[in-house]
Amino acid sequence: MKLANKVAVITGAATGLGRATAIGAAREGARLVLADIDEAGGEATAKLISAEGGTAHFVHTDLSQSADVRRLMDTVGEHFGHLDILINPAAILVDAGTRIDEYSEESWRRVIDVNLTGSFLLLKYAVPLLQKAGGGVVLLVISGAGVLGGSASLPYGSSKGGVRGLVLVAREQLRPLNIRIHAVSPGEMATNMKLGAIREMAEKAGHSADEAERESRPGLSPPEDSAAKLIDLASDAGAAAGDAVTIFDGDWDIETHSLRTPTNRRLQ
Repeated sequence: MKLANKVAVITGAATGLGRATAIGAAREGARLVLADIDEAGGEATAKLISAEGGTAHFVHTDLSQSADVRRLMDTVGEHFGHLDILINPAAILVDAGTRIDEYSEESWRRVIDVNLTGSFLLLKYAVPLLQKAGGGVVLLVISGAGVLGGSASLPYGSSKGGVRGLVLVAREQLRPLNIRIHAVSPGEMATNMKLGAIREMAEKAGHSADEAERESRPGLSPPEDSAAKLIDLASDAGAAAGDAVTIFDGDWDIETHSLRTPTNRRLQ
C-alpha cells in the first residue's frame, strides 16, 4: 500500500477532488484527518472510509479562520502525535465572469482568504507536526488559472498564482526540515465548483446553463484521476520529483519518475 500507516490531513473532503483523494488515500493505508466547511459532506466521507475499514476523523474547518485551522492540527496531534502528509485541494470560486470594475471587494476578500490565506495557515500549523515525523510531504493544489493563463474569476486566478508563490518561498525554508512541498495543478475536472462556474458564465451570457454543462462534460475528467496522481506524489515514490515546484497533472509519470513539459489545457 502506497501510504501505509501515514498520517494525512486532506482538505475539501466533502466533495470533488478532496473527497476522491481522501477515499483513495485511505484505501492506500493512510490514517486521515479530514477538513471541510461542509459538515454533512465531510462526515459522510469519513463514515464511508470507516465503513471500508479505514481510519478517518472529520473536523469542521473554515480555512480562512486561524482558530479553525489550529483546531484541525490539534486534532491530528491528539489522535496521532505527528503528521506525514498535508494535501490541500480545498478552494472556492465565486462570481465567475464578473468584470474587474464590477467585482465586489467582499467577494475578492472571501476567495483570497480561503484559497491563499488558508494555504498559509495550513502550512503554519502543520509544520511542527511534520517536524515531529522527521519530515513529510505537502501538496498545495493550484490551477493553470493564474499560473499559465487567465481565469473565470479574478480572485480565484490571483489566489492560485499566490499559492504557487507561497510554495516557491516555503520550499527553501522547509527543505532543511526534510519537508517536500509541491504546487500541483490538476487537469480540468467535473467538480461542483467547475460545473457551477460553467453554468454561471452561461447564464450571464444569456445561454442555457444546462446546455453549457452538457457540452463541457466530455472534456472534463473525473476527480479520481487527479486524486490518484496526488496520492502517487505524496507516496515515497513521489520523492523522485526532487525540487520540482509545480507539477501539472498528466505530466508527472510516477513509473519513470520523470517530468514532462506541460501541454496547453483549458483553465478554470
